[in-house]
Amino acid sequence: MLMVTQATDKLIASSTQQQGGLEDVVSTVSNIPVLTMQTYLGQLKSEGLMLRIIDRLKLEYSPAALANMINPSIVKDSNLIEVRVTNGDPALASRIAGVLCEEYLALMNERNQEQMSRSVDFLEKQIEITDKELEQATEYMKHFQSQPRGVAVLEAEFTNATADVATFNTRLQTVQIEITQLYSGINQLEQELSITPQMLAVEKFDENRGTIVHVQESNPLYISLAEKITEKRAALAEKTGEHEALQGMVISLQGELDYLQAELASKRTEQDSLERKVEFLKTTSQTLAEKTTETRIAKSIDLGDTSVLVVSEASIPTSPIKPNKKLNVCIAIILGLVMFTILAFVLEYMDNTLKTAEDVTRELELPVLGIIPEVDTAKMQQRS
Repeated sequence: MLMVTQATDKLIASSTQQQGGLEDVVSTVSNIPVLTMQTYLGQLKSEGLMLRIIDRLKLEYSPAALANMINPSIVKDSNLIEVRVTNGDPALASRIAGVLCEEYLALMNERNQEQMSRSVDFLEKQIEITDKELEQATEYMKHFQSQPRGVAVLEAEFTNATADVATFNTRLQTVQIEITQLYSGINQLEQELSITPQMLAVEKFDENRGTIVHVQESNPLYISLAEKITEKRAALAEKTGEHEALQGMVISLQGELDYLQAELASKRTEQDSLERKVEFLKTTSQTLAEKTTETRIAKSIDLGDTSVLVVSEASIPTSPIKPNKKLNVCIAIILGLVMFTILAFVLEYMDNTLKTAEDVTRELELPVLGIIPEVDTAKMQQRS
């Protein structure tokens, strides 16, 4: 009797599309698959196992003949497998059953060890490849970050350029406001100038004549307004020139800022890609190292003895299971009675002779005139 400790109702799918990530994929490669009870049952009659039993016990049977002697079955609603061996020699049957369990456990251990060894070799190769890729990616990222115009330098230049554009835009807006104020002031002064007379009539005393005369003199207010207009127009010309210079400077700085932004975005994207690649390779290397350690530990464990246990050794039977003479005799008697009963009914059904007067009357429709009895001459002689 064997007890399976690691079994599942259905086979576990190993498709990478059903996995949840790198760790699941690596686990699929390194773990021993959990088999169904039917799989364990089928392996008990495999040709390889039969050959191992034949070689160990020095049997003269073929693998197929030996397999026909073995009848494994699953105990209902349990994880137990019952192994029955039928042979004319009870001691040999017991030895075959015992060796079958031993060789089965040994075979499972060997297969598991082979799989674990392949898994360890595969994981070690993957670690070596991953570490090389990680070293190359790390060196390339260091080289990338040490370039004259790296991400840090571009970020500083972009910050400075953004501040300069903001400063010049503020100055440009201030100048625009000043120009608007100057236009407004000039318009107001021109309106005042238009209503201010240029000459004023002034009364003066003429000493030579000794009389008061009327003369035309320039209006000081008109002159003052004209001077203010001239000053404001000069200031307007100066502010207009400053506005054009600032506008050109802002356009130039904005172009540089756009170029820096594009270059920074490109460099930052490349750096992020390199950082993600390095982080992914680090995680991959760590996962592979952990799985390699776990696989080595699993390899050191006798997994065959932990997945299948012998709960009951094979014993030498005290009586044969066949032939059962008493049962065979009883069956023969019952079958004989049944067959003779059927035969009696068949003979009775097939008998078409006339035995009584009633048979003659019924079958021939003729009257019976008399019956001649059968005389036993031997009995008559004895009586005489």
